[in-house]
Amino acid sequence: MKLSVLVFANFIASIAMGIALTIVPWELSKSLGGEKVLAFTATYATALLIFLAPVSGRVVDRFSRRSTLMICIAIMAGVLQIASVAYGNSFLKIASLSAFYFASQVFFLFFYSALTAFIQEVFAEGERGKVNGWMQVEMQASTFVVGLLMIYAVNSDDFQFLLQLNSGLMLLSALLFCFIPYTQQARPARARVSRIVFRSILKRKDLILLGVCANITYVAIMMLNVVHPIYLSGVLKLDISDLAKLSISFGLGAALSGFLVSRIVTTQSALMTMRICLVIYTLTLLTISVFPALPTIVMGMGVLGATGSANRVAYNTYVMNLVEKDIFGSYLSVISSLTYIQRSLFGFLLSLLIVGFPAANYYWFVFAISACGLLGHVILLFITNNQILEVREEHA
Repeated sequence: MKLSVLVFANFIASIAMGIALTIVPWELSKSLGGEKVLAFTATYATALLIFLAPVSGRVVDRFSRRSTLMICIAIMAGVLQIASVAYGNSFLKIASLSAFYFASQVFFLFFYSALTAFIQEVFAEGERGKVNGWMQVEMQASTFVVGLLMIYAVNSDDFQFLLQLNSGLMLLSALLFCFIPYTQQARPARARVSRIVFRSILKRKDLILLGVCANITYVAIMMLNVVHPIYLSGVLKLDISDLAKLSISFGLGAALSGFLVSRIVTTQSALMTMRICLVIYTLTLLTISVFPALPTIVMGMGVLGATGSANRVAYNTYVMNLVEKDIFGSYLSVISSLTYIQRSLFGFLLSLLIVGFPAANYYWFVFAISACGLLGHVILLFITNNQILEVREEHA
């Protein structure tokens, strides 16, 4: 029952945010000066998230994780409502939509940290793999539904109403979390001192490197989101409909893989699953780089979706059982900071490549990123420690 409520609540929130995050960049790019505001907001938000991530972890660990989730969703509902009210004014429209876009980046940082920690706290060890798998299915299903709605059921005249409707959907999602049985567990005093907590986390080089390697697939996809439209339109001279094929292939692969892997992955098999997935992921990118034709890219995106989803399920299942609940949010925040640093660094390098070599095969660059993750897993073979990460009494 609680799994069904969790999936449904998150599904509603994902659809609401997915529609809003399709409308907002589109409207900003169409508005006079809005495209510059969007570019600045995206850059500024990414840089700020590097420093906000540790704060999000401490908030998740200090307060009720269910309350944190509900407050995050309620705040975004309020921001959406404000954006809908300001939509009719040309000046306020750009300001409010930009504010929503910035707030959405902060929202996802706090929301997903709280959601992952909430799953760890509410579900038993044997249930977590299944839950993580269903969350991957929910994510891809909501993306698919949003795509269909935006193609077949929505036009520009509906945008202001949709912002208001999405605000209501977010509030409904927040209320649904009340129906999940939850009792906040008491946090020991030693887990409340940030300096001690982060020092304990940073001592576990194996879990830090594991988190960096696990998120390599996410960083690679962020780079591919830039590479695909440039390469398909500029080099292959294809249409936007071909770009949609890549998203569909990726989503189907991710949903199916997340569902199947959740049935078999355990704490003991998670590391091996991650390594196999990353090997296949890297070889797929190598194949795309060598044969960058549309059929290869479409099939490759399905494989990338499947292996990336399986990698995420295995990683979440592993760290949920290896990191103490009292500091799990803080651990996730450290990994988030490192992931945003990777995203910023690789994004900057990719921008330089695009400027310097406008007609190049950028898939080689993404392959190199994945290869770095594979190298990290080789190092992990020698430093992996299966002891639970916790803040011990003698540290306090």
